[in-house]
Amino acid sequence: MYEQSWIAAMRPWWHVVARSEDVPAGGVAAVELLGERLALWRSPDGALSLVADQCPHRGVALSLGAVTDDGCLRCPYHGWTFAGDGGCTRIPQLGGRILPGAEVRTFRVEERYGFVWACLVAEDEERAGIPAYAELDAGTHWFWMGWSFDWDAQNLRQVENFCDVAHFAVLHADTFGHESGIPLEPGRITAGDGRLAFRFDTPVCDPGVPPYPDRPTFPGYFDYAVTLPCTVHLGGASGPDTVMFLHSTPLDVFRTRVFWGCAFPHGTEIDDESYAAIERAIWTPDMAMVSSQRPRGLPLEPTAELHLPHDRFAVAFRRALAELGVPSGTAG
Repeated sequence: MYEQSWIAAMRPWWHVVARSEDVPAGGVAAVELLGERLALWRSPDGALSLVADQCPHRGVALSLGAVTDDGCLRCPYHGWTFAGDGGCTRIPQLGGRILPGAEVRTFRVEERYGFVWACLVAEDEERAGIPAYAELDAGTHWFWMGWSFDWDAQNLRQVENFCDVAHFAVLHADTFGHESGIPLEPGRITAGDGRLAFRFDTPVCDPGVPPYPDRPTFPGYFDYAVTLPCTVHLGGASGPDTVMFLHSTPLDVFRTRVFWGCAFPHGTEIDDESYAAIERAIWTPDMAMVSSQRPRGLPLEPTAELHLPHDRFAVAFRRALAELGVPSGTAG
């Protein structure tokens, strides 16, 4: 019951299912979203299509097929082809005839900010559009695209972890955290228009320098803006005026694929390998912590877990999710 209710609550939102670069012209990709196996492809002219990853003939995964010159997806088993609207365009064994019912379910798909977004409900059922990325819309920043990676955890647990400032000085003491930054009171939470925002100022260390006694710190800030239910923009984490993007996509109730990247002001140069290595060193312990949490579903009742003053965001986040109709996690 919990899992069905949770998926129903998460369906009316746009979610990232791939990076644009993962689906080149003429390419096909198998993607997942909320328990749905989907086939994503790009026609030679660049148009994207998204359908259920199951041929109606013998149930073969259409994502194993190939894109035809006219932009259809050809099943690799018997050669049936399907257009972006889900209709069958060719059954080789029948010549020019098409069987009634020879079609696949389609889903809405859009491309924005270097990501491919999907929504599993009709336009009049969606709760909100694709979250805006103001810095990229304004053209003031360039975008460093991160890799996508899977977590053995619920996406809402992952979002809460990303916004949990109290663990920086403990779990990440080997990268950017420092014991002097253990927080007592976070900044004030502001809420409205489907967003939660807060800022946390703290001393941080240079994550590219290995830890040593009396390692120097410098002033840092983490400026969070969370677009409910699972998109985060984080200012300052990668340097002044940077804005990191994260979308935590629910593959199903307890599996997550994280898509992320960072917007840097024009003129900023970074070393790709060094930046990626630092981020991997930060993400890795986070994944271990979140995958160990029980219950696996995020509990939303105020008394389900103990809270301290610096957990103010977590409390506000859980309250906002409950108001959206997300059920509380007591399973897993």
